[in-house]
Amino acid sequence: MVHSKEHADLGARIAQHLATWPEALRATDGARVFLETHTHLIDELLKSYWPEELASGAAALVAVGGYGRGEQFPHSDIDLLILLETHQPDSAIQNFLRHLWDAGLVIGHAVRTVDECLIAGRDDVTVYTNLLDARLITGNAALFKQLDQLVRSDQVFQDWPFFQAKTAEQAIRYQMFDEMGAKIEPNIKESPGGLRDLHTLRWIGNRVAGAGTLDAMHEYGLLGDREWQTLTEAEAFISQVRIGLHALAGRAEERLLLLHQKTLAAQFGYEGEQDGNLAVERFMQRYFRTTIEIERLNQLILQNFREALDPHPDNRIIPINARFRIRGHLLETVDAQVFMRSPTAILEMFLLLAQHTELLGPSAATARQLRANLSVIDEGFRKNPQAQQLFMAIWQNKTGVYRALKAMNLSGVLAAYIPAFSQIVGLMQFDLFHAYTVDAHTLLVIRNLRRFSQPQFTEEHPMASQIIHRVHRPETLYLAGLFHDIAKGRGGDHAELGAVDARQFANAHGLPSAEAERMAWLVENHLLMSFTAQRRDIEDPTVVEEFARIVGSSARLDDLYLLTVADICATNLNLWNSWRDALLKRLHQLTENWFNQGEQSAREIVDATRAAALREGIAANIPAEDLAGWFESLPDDYFLRTDIAPVLQHARLALGEDRLPVLWISNTPDQDAIQILVLTENSHGQFARIVTELDRSGLNVQSANMTVITPTAAHLEKRALFEFFILDQHNGARLDHWSLDMLRTRLRDRLQSTDAARTRIHRRSPPQLASIDVATQIQFLSDHRRGRTEIQIITKDRPGLLADITTAFADLDISLNHARVSTLGERVEDAFYVVERQGHAVDSPKRCAEIEAALRAAIHSRS
Repeated sequence: MVHSKEHADLGARIAQHLATWPEALRATDGARVFLETHTHLIDELLKSYWPEELASGAAALVAVGGYGRGEQFPHSDIDLLILLETHQPDSAIQNFLRHLWDAGLVIGHAVRTVDECLIAGRDDVTVYTNLLDARLITGNAALFKQLDQLVRSDQVFQDWPFFQAKTAEQAIRYQMFDEMGAKIEPNIKESPGGLRDLHTLRWIGNRVAGAGTLDAMHEYGLLGDREWQTLTEAEAFISQVRIGLHALAGRAEERLLLLHQKTLAAQFGYEGEQDGNLAVERFMQRYFRTTIEIERLNQLILQNFREALDPHPDNRIIPINARFRIRGHLLETVDAQVFMRSPTAILEMFLLLAQHTELLGPSAATARQLRANLSVIDEGFRKNPQAQQLFMAIWQNKTGVYRALKAMNLSGVLAAYIPAFSQIVGLMQFDLFHAYTVDAHTLLVIRNLRRFSQPQFTEEHPMASQIIHRVHRPETLYLAGLFHDIAKGRGGDHAELGAVDARQFANAHGLPSAEAERMAWLVENHLLMSFTAQRRDIEDPTVVEEFARIVGSSARLDDLYLLTVADICATNLNLWNSWRDALLKRLHQLTENWFNQGEQSAREIVDATRAAALREGIAANIPAEDLAGWFESLPDDYFLRTDIAPVLQHARLALGEDRLPVLWISNTPDQDAIQILVLTENSHGQFARIVTELDRSGLNVQSANMTVITPTAAHLEKRALFEFFILDQHNGARLDHWSLDMLRTRLRDRLQSTDAARTRIHRRSPPQLASIDVATQIQFLSDHRRGRTEIQIITKDRPGLLADITTAFADLDISLNHARVSTLGERVEDAFYVVERQGHAVDSPKRCAEIEAALRAAIHSRS
């Protein structure tokens, strides 16, 4: 073993090399050179520690895994096999490993004889795969050669079982990522389209032909020229990203976190904003488009291996037509010239895949023909009536629509046929709200719309599953899903621009004018229902009337409801919850009622609600005199926005207790949110005190109402009725018994207090929030009919935000009547309906400026 000074010198050289990582990101061949150099330096360091007593040839030091492939990334484990003839030198090996650990190296190791490698490789395909990548560092070359010959023989694994094991491994890996590589924080190693997809191809190539690199696979004929070039460029880019990610994280981080995306984008030379797309979004689009190419070719080449290696292939042929036939479970062209003779057969192929759900997909040869002939999809192709009929037939098919569209997207056919779609392929939005790239999200919207009509998914969205069956020509709705976000990334209003594209498509494809207008309207207004339900006071009849007049009909309401549910559920797995579900159902119900009943005056609604509630309350054995007295103490506005059932619920609460405060918290299995009712003295700042306590308890307010109750002979004090709908931190609508008791205790203590609402909120912000900026926007809107002011606030979310905002309102002598709270990833979009303490709307520009300044100070007080 050499002197420790030489160890230190080698360590310094490694550190100096790792510091050059930014250069590796700029050079075309930067990743390969960087990794080869790093691997060589690690080799030299390990050789310097190799014990002299083993130099006689009793053992071999072998690199395996990524290190064996010569691709040692900055913070990856150094995977070693110490290969022995016998276990006699175990003590020397233990000393060797101890020196490596003392030197701070992260080692993954195994100590085995050749026979033990044989047994371990047979038992575990992962061990065998590592042995395929084995490379001698130093020691007994003859012993290593013996191992290498054994690994490449059929004694451990044969080609077909190895292929089956690796493809099964990939299938499990894909399932872990929901078959989706296009997520906002992808795993660059394990996600679909990541480096592991390339490794899988190389491992199989290595096993089958001793071709363990892309170059070797190309030379051996396992990759075509274009396939080799595409994969080589993809591997180089993803490797550069991984080098940068390891360097920035200071560890073996494989998730491309938001925290690092901006910095990496700058390192790759992306700057500024183009057409509304941030530098980081353009960088990530390049990344996602690269992974799409990897996944596309991974599937094609694996299929080629499958057909070549399967010892018992199913070669039964079933003719379909003059262009296609079924061979076993694959669809194939009758000859290699089909797409050249009949270009529209490209779309016909996907229609056949939709119709024949028993098929696994196209054969490798057919997939390669498609890839080679993709350029035939030009403007003339798009105007071809036969092509248009085939494309529409895919949407009208009863089965396999999502499957066909997903395959069309992966193969590039969808982007070729609809050029506008090509701009959103791989496009991400740098926020926590949109979890997927725009193209992946779009296909999920269509999948969700399709699932509404399938009986096995009825329990997911019962109301949507009921409505879908009365929708006329559902393919128009599906096409609206395709176009709803197609104009993102162009700048401008994507809904308006998308509606133009949708109308052009519909007219070009011969849709009836009514269907073309329906499709374009849905695209242009696809955010309307979500916005209205989550940010407007939908219990206000004027809001419902305004919404209903825009929608225009019950049929269009059904369309919009279905598209909205499908859109939200495809945006982010954490976005859909029982409260949003309830809001959309409620808005649909109220709007349907408006269509059925027609316009009513506010006076008519108030009188009808009060009279009906009085009748039903008396029928439910609530004393008539007490109920009438309670109703007299409530303002007309209360009956304007409250249904009969909650009116009676509130009455029972108020009439059942003599002492204030009265507190009630719901906890039923089927509730959409946790409901909290508080009847208490109307003391200044009470709303803020309650909100602060809820925030401190880790609960998220979704909606809140306050009703000021007029003093009566029975109750001379000023009272207020507060109603909150909340969810827990995980969007849950129920609390366990311990949490429920704790919340009751805390709220009772808080309601007894007259102290200011300021309480330290100890919850931490998610780390992703640090990477994202949200400009604070505050807007004042007059609600003349109701004599109040709506204050809309858009800002960055953080723990304690709502408590600070409501406390600021209290400090300003502003009374809150109603609040609608919506959290969209890192962004909150809240609406507060307020009046001055004297009961009138905020009507002075000077006062608005004062309120805005105080709100901004409160919002940024804990930044």
